[in-house]
Amino acid sequence: MSKIITPDEMRAVEERAATLGVSRLLMMENAGCAVAKAVLRLRARLKKGVLVVAGLGNNGGDGLVAARHLAGESVSVKVILLGRGEDIKGEEAAVNWGIVSRMTRSITTLTASNREELLAHKNLFKECGVIVDAIFGTGIKGEVREPFATAIDLINSSKAYKVSVDIPSGLDPLTGGVQSKAVKADLTITFHKAKPGLLKNKKIVGRLIVAPIGIPPEAEL
Repeated sequence: MSKIITPDEMRAVEERAATLGVSRLLMMENAGCAVAKAVLRLRARLKKGVLVVAGLGNNGGDGLVAARHLAGESVSVKVILLGRGEDIKGEEAAVNWGIVSRMTRSITTLTASNREELLAHKNLFKECGVIVDAIFGTGIKGEVREPFATAIDLINSSKAYKVSVDIPSGLDPLTGGVQSKAVKADLTITFHKAKPGLLKNKKIVGRLIVAPIGIPPEAEL
């Protein structure tokens, strides 16, 4: 069985897993939990807190799950959603945004729909010990637009330890190329199997962890 999977193959496997009863919400939960477990190993850096930068798709949803698990371990967590809650694409990510936005005692949630709103929070990128990059997943296409481009710049300019969810945002998951800009990760946690591009650009990917998310063998193509 191959240890590499293309984005299209991964989507097909996830669809087959869903037909077997492993819901997309459960797969997102498992993915976010894997990210949180990896972040919790960065003990010394956790003292300065974790900033989760979340996009509007499933990758962002994975990051929101991670934020919840980290808060449950008494880690100081802040979340910046790059857009408005009503703009989130996908039921699973929307569910997790709803949960996190109600966790008002343990998580600080902020939204930034444009570059100016994001720059108002630029100090958060300097103050935290760990940044979780949950902006884009394997569905990225074309050039990176605002406020996502500025978010990537702020992440890269930070001295925090950078953890990317599934792939570093901006990296082509198939070729490993970067069309405009990408997060330069210290650690990338990808799910189920490695995507081809992750093996072609180690300078961007950093250390790579492949985490299971509960996909049954019967879902394999």
